[in-house]
Amino acid sequence: MKKKSVGLWAAVGAVFIPAMAMADDAPAAAPAAPAGPTLSQVLVNSGITAAGYVDASYEAFFNQTGGATDAVVGHEFDTNNNSFLLNQAALTLSYLPTSGFGALVNVIAGEDAKVINGSYSGSSGSDFALTQGYVQYATGNLTVIGGRYVTLAGAEVIDDTKNANVSRSLLFTNLEPLVHTGIRVSYKFSDLVTAFAGVNNTAFAFPTAFLPVTPLTAPTGADNDKHKTLEASAAFTPSSTIAVLITDYFGVDGNGSAGDPATKNNVLDLVATWQVTTAISVGANFDSDRAVNSGVNGNAEGLALYVSDQFSDQWKGSLRAEDLRAGGSAAGGGSAQAHVAELTATADYSATKSVDVLAEFRDDYGSAGFSGSPLSFGLFPDSPGSQKSQPEVLLKAIYKFGTPTGS
Repeated sequence: MKKKSVGLWAAVGAVFIPAMAMADDAPAAAPAAPAGPTLSQVLVNSGITAAGYVDASYEAFFNQTGGATDAVVGHEFDTNNNSFLLNQAALTLSYLPTSGFGALVNVIAGEDAKVINGSYSGSSGSDFALTQGYVQYATGNLTVIGGRYVTLAGAEVIDDTKNANVSRSLLFTNLEPLVHTGIRVSYKFSDLVTAFAGVNNTAFAFPTAFLPVTPLTAPTGADNDKHKTLEASAAFTPSSTIAVLITDYFGVDGNGSAGDPATKNNVLDLVATWQVTTAISVGANFDSDRAVNSGVNGNAEGLALYVSDQFSDQWKGSLRAEDLRAGGSAAGGGSAQAHVAELTATADYSATKSVDVLAEFRDDYGSAGFSGSPLSFGLFPDSPGSQKSQPEVLLKAIYKFGTPTGS
C-alpha cells in the first residue's frame, strides 16, 4: 500500500515538476504599457493653453417699460424678459511665449455674440463671434499684437467668468467700445508703469440711446470708412494691492455722407482698484465721451463704484452703484438730456472650482428732460420728462474648463 502511494505521488511529481521548471525558465509576462500623456499634458508641455466656459441665465423684469420686446432701454446683454438664455459658449486657444511669436484665438457663441458683432460691424444678427484673433511678438519688455482684440477701456469685460455681477454696467454697454481691429504695442517700463499705444479701425460711436434720435445723425458703429482711431493707455501699480488704468480713444467715424456724417469721437476711461484685505476689494470706473459732427454734439459722463467681499471659499457678495448723465443737440435746434442710475446686488456661490452660480437683483432709475421739436427720447419710454424705475432679477450658472482646469 505504501509502495503504491509512493509510486502515485512520484508519478504526479513527474508530471508537474517539469512543468513548473518550464514555467520558471519561461520569460516573465511583459508589463502593461504606461498610459500616454493626456491632451491637457500635451498642451501644457507645448506651451499651448485651451480654456473655455459655458454660461446660461434666466432673467425677469418687474416693470414692462421696454415696449413689445420687453427690453430694458440702455441695456445690451440682458434684454429678454422671462427668458432662459445661453449667454456664452466660449473657447480660447493661445500660444503666447514671453519671447518670440505667438497667437491667440477666442470665439464665442450665444446671445452675447450678437452684442459683440453689433458693436463692431453694426449688424447683430449672428450668434457666433470671433471676439479675438491676433498674432503676438514679444521681446524683453516690448509686446506687439496685431488683429482683433478686446478694448482696454472699462472695469468689466466680455468674459463672463471675470465679472463680479451678472448684468453689465451702463458704462460697459453704452460709453465704452468692446473690440478693436488694428495694432497694439505695450512696453513695461517697470513694475510700476506699463504703457500701451495702438492704431485701430474706427468702429465705436457715441451712445445713440442717450441722444436725440430724430434725425439720427450719430454714427452706426459699423466700420464702413477708412478713418482710424488712436489708442493710448497707461497702467500704474503703485503697490501689490492698488492698480490704476487710464485709457483714451480718439478717432473719426462715418463716411461723410448726409446719413453717415464724419464724427469726431473721444472716449476717456479711468479704472482704479484696491484690494483692501484678502477678502474685500473696491473699485471705480469713470468714463467721459464726446461726439461732434455737423448734426450732433453729444456728451456723456458716467461713474460706477464696486465693492466685493469674499465671505468664504464658496460665497462672495458684490455691489455696484452707477450714475450716468448724457446730453445732445441736433442740427436745426433742439436738445435732450438724460440721467439714469442703477444699483446691483449679486451673490456668487462657487459650488466647485469649475462651477459658479450667481443670483442678482438690479434696479435702474431713469429720467429725461426735453426741449425743442421734433426730438424724442427712448429711455424708459413713457411721456417726455417722465421718471421710471426698472427692477429685474437675474440668475446665471457658469461652468469653466481648460488647461489648467478652473480659474
